[in-house]
Amino acid sequence: MSLTQQQLIEEHLIKRKKGITSWDAITTYGITRLAKYIHDLRRAGFKIADEFESEGARKWKRYWLVSTPKRSSK
Repeated sequence: MSLTQQQLIEEHLIKRKKGITSWDAITTYGITRLAKYIHDLRRAGFKIADEFESEGARKWKRYWLVSTPKRSSK
């Protein structure tokens, strides 16, 4: 079973403390809609922080996981 693009981003955020940028998503997974998946994960209860980074005239956003949603136990 292959993972969905959203699941790939979720796993990346959970496993890698340095977070993810759009360039990371494109070069690692071929995902070009990172902001959409971040939005969806936030709506699902993930706490994801973000911050702009820059180098010269270039500017990008880095996202990192703060906490995962609380899972209800049955």
